[in-house]
Amino acid sequence: MEEILREEIARCGPLPCARFMELALYHPEHGYYERNRAAVGQRGDFYTSVSVGELFGQLLAFQFAEWLTELGTRNAERGMADAPLQVVEAGAHDGQLAEDILLWLRKRRPDLMDRVEYWILDPSERRQEWQRGRLSMFGSRVRWFANWGEVQQAGGVTGVIFANELLDAFPVHRLAWSAAEQRWFEWGVRSMGERFIWTRLPELHANVAALAQPSAALGNLDEALRESSWASLAPVLPDGFILELAPFAELWWNIAAQSLRAGKLLTFDYGHTTGEVINPTKPAGTLRAYRDHQLVDDILAAPGTQDITAHVSFAVITHAGERAGLATTELTEQSRFLTRIAQRTMQQPAAFGEWTRERGRQFQTLAHPDHLGRSFSALLQERA
Repeated sequence: MEEILREEIARCGPLPCARFMELALYHPEHGYYERNRAAVGQRGDFYTSVSVGELFGQLLAFQFAEWLTELGTRNAERGMADAPLQVVEAGAHDGQLAEDILLWLRKRRPDLMDRVEYWILDPSERRQEWQRGRLSMFGSRVRWFANWGEVQQAGGVTGVIFANELLDAFPVHRLAWSAAEQRWFEWGVRSMGERFIWTRLPELHANVAALAQPSAALGNLDEALRESSWASLAPVLPDGFILELAPFAELWWNIAAQSLRAGKLLTFDYGHTTGEVINPTKPAGTLRAYRDHQLVDDILAAPGTQDITAHVSFAVITHAGERAGLATTELTEQSRFLTRIAQRTMQQPAAFGEWTRERGRQFQTLAHPDHLGRSFSALLQERA
């Protein structure tokens, strides 16, 4: 991976942070998410809600079943009783969450299981291979798609599209404020000997160049940036204040929203939940690297062997969905979102199954503020 990066830097000059992340995380042979199937969980580099146990998937399956039943009823009222319904998981890694959801549906809602198609959106052939091995028991019930274009060619989605900790792994551009020059510049990456180091790029990448012109049209970031009053705030920011922008995540969410014919679009992730794109509490930005559950000091070290992630700007993502015609239902803490589902399951023990001590332990980890409950947020949008 280091050799590949050095060759591209030698050929093209210093790389934007977004390109460095793209190669380090997603290179088809040497990228972190391609080569490290065991990245998640106790033996990996970080925990997710899925690695806590099967309860997370079971709670989602219960909630999805409610949404899909309502959608099926509406379809019947419109004379489309036999129309198929889909659950689309984006970024399924090794397929563990898909297995947890499908096993619960097969056991607890076989009537719905017969009607639901489970679609996995993943551009990686290697990850699809991992998923196919785990999910082979479900046969043709599961289908794979490499991109949203293929999903749209299949007729789009009537049902639920969801992602768990996907958006935080999209490549970001790393901008910094120059108080002396009263303008933004971009940090890139170059090689120096055996190391990779940050370097100031001569100009902003086209994806974020609109920031340099406060009076100009701001493209896809227009609404979110204008609402955040970024232009008036920037002059009082400390010198070197860092702002990360993820145009690929914003575009991805917008296309996901366009692909949703009717139903829900849901993500779980961590990030800024206020309406501000610029977060004054994070002057050094939020870009982080993790290995063996430890924060790594050097984000650029050993590319391909450590996770690199940045906070999601929910303001930007929310606007991306709304521009595609979705209504925002809620943006809330994961703990609150899951607690509401859990309360309904306790009122329907015959439908969900017994709340064992093990389920209680898993729920504590998922919902407690000292664990994952406060760290993660849930954004839900819908098209009726």
